[in-house]
Amino acid sequence: MAEQQSPIMHNETYHPQEDKPTSKIVVVLLLVLLVSIGICFVANQSITDRNEDFLDNQQKRLALLGEGRAEAMETWLKHLSKEGDRLIKSDLFRLYASEVEVFKDDLSSIFSVSSFENGELTEDKAELAAQLPMMQNMLREFTTYTGFVTARILSTDGQAYIATDGYLPPLDEAQMALASDTVTNKNAQYSPLRKTPQGLEMDVFVPMFADSSASKVVGLLMMTQQVTGKITELLSNSALSAEGERTCLVQKKGEGYLNVLPWTSEGFAEVPNSMEFENSGLAFGERDGLDNYKRKVYSLGVKVDSLDWWIVQQNDYEISRKSIDAFTRSVYIVSIFAILIVILMAGLVWWVLASVNSKRMAKKFECLASQIDCQKRFIDSINAAVDEFITLKDISGKYTYVNDAFAEATGRSKEDLIGMDDAAIFGFDTAKRLTAPDKAVCGSDRKITFTESVFLRSKRYQFHIAKSPYRNAAGACLGVVSVFRDITDFVAVQENNKRLVQRAIMVLANTIEAADPHLGGHTKLVSGISVAIGRIMNLSETDLLQLETAANLSQIGKVFVPKEILVKPGKLTEEEKLIMEQHVEHAYKILKDIDIAEDVIQAIYQMNEHLDGHGYPKQLKGEEIVFLARILAVTNVFCAMIRPRVYRAAKSTEQALDILVSDTSKFDHEVVEVLSKVVSTPEIEKLLAS
Repeated sequence: MAEQQSPIMHNETYHPQEDKPTSKIVVVLLLVLLVSIGICFVANQSITDRNEDFLDNQQKRLALLGEGRAEAMETWLKHLSKEGDRLIKSDLFRLYASEVEVFKDDLSSIFSVSSFENGELTEDKAELAAQLPMMQNMLREFTTYTGFVTARILSTDGQAYIATDGYLPPLDEAQMALASDTVTNKNAQYSPLRKTPQGLEMDVFVPMFADSSASKVVGLLMMTQQVTGKITELLSNSALSAEGERTCLVQKKGEGYLNVLPWTSEGFAEVPNSMEFENSGLAFGERDGLDNYKRKVYSLGVKVDSLDWWIVQQNDYEISRKSIDAFTRSVYIVSIFAILIVILMAGLVWWVLASVNSKRMAKKFECLASQIDCQKRFIDSINAAVDEFITLKDISGKYTYVNDAFAEATGRSKEDLIGMDDAAIFGFDTAKRLTAPDKAVCGSDRKITFTESVFLRSKRYQFHIAKSPYRNAAGACLGVVSVFRDITDFVAVQENNKRLVQRAIMVLANTIEAADPHLGGHTKLVSGISVAIGRIMNLSETDLLQLETAANLSQIGKVFVPKEILVKPGKLTEEEKLIMEQHVEHAYKILKDIDIAEDVIQAIYQMNEHLDGHGYPKQLKGEEIVFLARILAVTNVFCAMIRPRVYRAAKSTEQALDILVSDTSKFDHEVVEVLSKVVSTPEIEKLLAS
């Protein structure tokens, strides 16, 4: 009889690589991709070039406008200082200022009314005082003619002795500094703008020379001008200004800057500290507008040479970029249409090439469907033959697949189980334990295994359960696959063996204690307290079992210690102490060849080590000592102290705990802290009492 062929080895096995796009389709896709990238590159480059040209033109235009406004401002300032030429170049004022300069240290004596009336003046001083009214009238005529608000004649040290309004208060600190600079530099100086009830004003200081050679300064002409209208005129837009363009004047004030606003009641506004004004000007850039901080502008500043003023030329960001934005939209639209045309052409080619293979592909898919069906039947037959329970739950916890073994064990049909959850099959409490790992399984790619006791049809089963995620091609978790392996018989045998081992250990522990009358009940006490400490410190069941075993066998090595040393009533000699400490080596030799966990052996071997390294047999320190040994070290010493010896009486639990707490260099303080809680529990109190 011919051997039956496996469905997996079907003659017409489908090969996915046959369905890959043909080389022509791949070439078309590559061409579409390359052409699209080229279109995007050209579009992006065009936009970048246009934007760079735009910014360059903006910078040049703002620089040209700013420089023109700065030159106009400079010309106006020079015109103000030139207005004083008709006065300061008058021989009469030159001569008068030169004569006053001789007596500048005593001007009050010359122009004092009392000195003039009492005849206290010398002939020269009297003549100067007599000419004062005439000089004042000429100064008033000058201010009326030139349009200045007020004017004063100052000595070279800043004292005013002629004024149009007859009011001669001393100059403030800033005015004195400007007067001094005028004398030193022999050039006109200008004060910063200041706000007055009449508007913005500024002072102009012009030097007066003794003669036309301009070699010696004999006085100063200080002129005060109301400049609100002129500043407004200089800052206003011209007929050639583009939409969104604005001219601002910034004046330095201490460490900060002020935006000059002559048309407002305040006259000035603070300038943000982020703007960096230098002697070279304000660099071109995109920033907040001076007159409206909420609007972005392109701005550039030009320094006015004569004083700390900057002409800031700014252009509204949105308005100025209208043409660039329109160009960008046009380029994007054209690029999108071009790419769409390329895609449509490629799609047409694709459709032509795909239609050639459509019939062949249909046949291949029919073959694939047949093969999948064969493989499904094959897998179903495997699942029906295995004894393990195999299930699949969706993300909501509903069963979407169960094998025959699971259905038979539950006493239901596979069809009835589909759509049910764990609570409906096993009961609420069991379902809660079974579904607890599901969320962790879906959140990771690892398998989770655990052992659980389950009742099915009034019969108790012990299952080893393995859960793993069921994901789709995109990696999303669709459900959980569970495999239940029945280990009921194995667990029963294992528990029986465990009971036998425990009995053997207890018999052995009793034998050990029989060798030393002082050890009677010691191992039982150490075991009970150690396990209680381990539970509070959340040790696993395996660790608790190993801890209990180690406690029961902890004294096994003392069987080989000479009895006269074990029961000696007095203090041991150094030689006897070394012999006594050999009990851990004897214990290791006895236990290493027995089927006992290595952790148990190490716990017994290291239980006499101290955290400070002064224990035995290896003088281990700190974390070098295994944790189970650190627990045994505390409980062994504690139990020894609360039991009597030939050479001493038993200590109380409080005394023993105080000794352990105070000796932090030897014992783990966390274990000692837990021990102080354990001894007050009913369970341990009962054990201590017995």
